[in-house]
Order: sequence, then structure tokens, then C-alpha cells
Amino acid sequence: MRSSGGGGDGNVMADINTTPLVDVMLVLLIIFMITAPLMASKVPVNLPDAKNEPESTDDEGAKITLSIQALPGGQVQYFWEETPVTIETLEERIRTEASKGRLQPRLKIRADKTVNYKSVADVLKIAKSQGFMRVSFITAPGK
Repeated sequence: MRSSGGGGDGNVMADINTTPLVDVMLVLLIIFMITAPLMASKVPVNLPDAKNEPESTDDEGAKITLSIQALPGGQVQYFWEETPVTIETLEERIRTEASKGRLQPRLKIRADKTVNYKSVADVLKIAKSQGFMRVSFITAPGK
């Protein structure tokens, strides 16, 4: 008895089947195309370094990202998610979100490391005065 691996001529087939490799690569490409935009934020902020503690697992729920970007001349620009806002609009939006009581989202502050502390303190003061209970900071991983 003679076994054949390929065609009917009795020779062993020596070609590599690349179909599974192509399938895996296409799946990986699709996964990266979907997750890459989620990893990057549209507002460029130079985050301060810190020793990050892992976030608690009970942090399920809505999140709002407030970015504070440093501008030349010591000025700052506030971004609610990715929309530029003034300090007055920011106060109004925080008031609206704080009025949700126990269902209010977590306010995540991304402040440029060159932003003066007063700008961050102003946001914290507004959040506290409006009754915002869930505030956290986003930092870059420490070295």
C-alpha cells in the first residue's frame, strides 16, 4: 500500500497552506482597527507621572473625561469629553451631572502637567460645590 499526501501521482505535497495564517492575520487586523481608536484620546495632554494604583472593580458605570490643556501664556482650555468648553459651561454641565444623585457618573480629570494648580483646584471647587461625589485623576504611569 502506498499513501499519497497530494495529487494522484504519488508525490508528497510540499506547499505550505497559508489560508489559516491569512485568516488569523485578518482577525488580528480587525481587532486592532477597532481597539486602536479607543486607546487614543483626541485632546493632547502631557500627563504628570504618578504611581498608579489599579482601579477598583466596582467602578462600573458612566464616566466623563474632563481634559485641561495648557496653552501658551499660562492660559488653559477645558474639554468636556472632546468638546472645548468655558469655565461657565463646565460649571453648568457639572451641575447637570451632579443632579443625578447616586446615578451621577465618575468625573475623570486629565490635566496637563504644566497646567497651574489653580485651574485644577477651580474644577475641584466647582465639583464640590455642586455636590459631585465621584472625581478621579488620570496620570501617566510612573517610572
